[in-house]
Amino acid sequence: MPNHLSAVDLGYCLPDGSSLFTSLTFSFSAVRTGLVGPNGVGKTTLLEILVGNLHPSGGALDRGGRISYLPQTVTFAPGATVVEAIRLADALAALDSFERGEGTMQDFELIEDRWDLPERIRKTFEQMGVPDVSLARPVSSLSGGELMRVRLAGLLLEDPDFLILDEPTNHLDLSAREFVYGMVAAWRKGLIVVSHDRRLLSDVDQIAEMSSDGMKMYGGNFGFYREQRRIERNAAEQTLQGAQQRLKEARLAAQRTRERQEKRSSAGRRKALTGGIPPIVAGGLKRKAENTTARLKGRHEQRTCHARQEVKAARQNLPPEHQIIVDLERSTVPAQKRMVELAEVNYRYPGAAQNLWHRPLSLEIVGPERVWLKGPNGSGKSTLIDLICGRESPTAGRVRVGTERIGLLDQQISVLDDSLTILDNLKRIAPLRPEHELRILLGRFLFIHDEALKPVAVLSGGERMRAGLACLLGADQSPEILIADEPTNNLDLSSVEELISALKGFQGVLIVAGHDTAFLDEIGIERVIELPPE
Repeated sequence: MPNHLSAVDLGYCLPDGSSLFTSLTFSFSAVRTGLVGPNGVGKTTLLEILVGNLHPSGGALDRGGRISYLPQTVTFAPGATVVEAIRLADALAALDSFERGEGTMQDFELIEDRWDLPERIRKTFEQMGVPDVSLARPVSSLSGGELMRVRLAGLLLEDPDFLILDEPTNHLDLSAREFVYGMVAAWRKGLIVVSHDRRLLSDVDQIAEMSSDGMKMYGGNFGFYREQRRIERNAAEQTLQGAQQRLKEARLAAQRTRERQEKRSSAGRRKALTGGIPPIVAGGLKRKAENTTARLKGRHEQRTCHARQEVKAARQNLPPEHQIIVDLERSTVPAQKRMVELAEVNYRYPGAAQNLWHRPLSLEIVGPERVWLKGPNGSGKSTLIDLICGRESPTAGRVRVGTERIGLLDQQISVLDDSLTILDNLKRIAPLRPEHELRILLGRFLFIHDEALKPVAVLSGGERMRAGLACLLGADQSPEILIADEPTNNLDLSSVEELISALKGFQGVLIVAGHDTAFLDEIGIERVIELPPE
């Protein structure tokens, strides 16, 4: 079968001997597939196996067709140029040798059938929106969006049957993301993309969900996948409720049987004492009653045990709940309160020849607005955040903020102290609140029981984000302004869902800098403040 990637019982062991995943069975045909799953489940490792960079520890893998791969990160040698980034330097050098009349058999093999390669490169660079990027240009001089387009151009020049992309929109600004969205939407061959970008996943034909239990396929895009997951959860909840009801009924039946047997035994003892029944007969009746009680007890214990196992299995099959509960009234901001005012503000980096913005910034945020701080990379979003937080002072103009209660959820989640546990971090930030209140608050952020005692240093990206939010929102002086800088970067889908549910419940001013438009829509952004390009 051409153009396919399939596996049976695929497994991979880490260097320490532990299994990253086992028994993955799947078949990807020439359609667009979004590969999703929690961080750490092994998605990138699976991609490396599919392209042949790693070898599985078990199972069978079958590849059909030419595969081109865009890893999430790539390191170029110092001074590397664009032609080296697209891996065509040798082929172009071979063509140059033939033009000089010096071509060898090795050069001929390098060229294959690509005698029109320079023209193909020119057309592909135009298609990718980088027609003016020279092959001799240093990679280090390219912007993030330009580099992504160049790398994609290199893949297309390989004429692949399968395109494999690992987080292609991560760290890209909106214009570069839009380009990737358009390319994926137009792709008509095989494609596998690992991403948490729900806008990107809306353009695939199917979703493959990877978990510790294996691979599960959903025959539709992200919207279809999300609805199916909701249906599955509802069904699992109904199954759990039914199992819990049967357990309750089994326990109640056992209790009623015990009570009836106890009444019969008591009646039998009274009759033996008052009715003149011979001791030998009374003893026989007693033994018979005890045997009946033991038999009934065993039967009910068996039913109760079975019902208990049903509840346990139903609970294990219940998909995880990503709902974070935030009900912090202290963050409420009056509708007419002026929260942020910038008047003719500009900023100049130390040693810079000119100001950051061509035109000074003037803006107001009034009441509990939800604001998207929009702009391409390099437009000064992080600098504007620093000005609002008071970490920087403007070179020109005036910044006024109507509260000192500002919470910043930066990309490093720097509100956390890595040397402490989650609970100790919250105690440090909210020293006036009793521990039982802090435990309740952490439970609302899905840190139940011993989860609250985890050291921050070992947390995943999603856990770290939840812990940071819990500390910011649970402080003795909870923020009236919450600022999130690229909050969905490096988060898996479940963590993004958790972040959405938390931010939906926040009642103060929310300012978000980012490029994930699906996320911004879901958290209820009401207003856009767009910064000019650099």
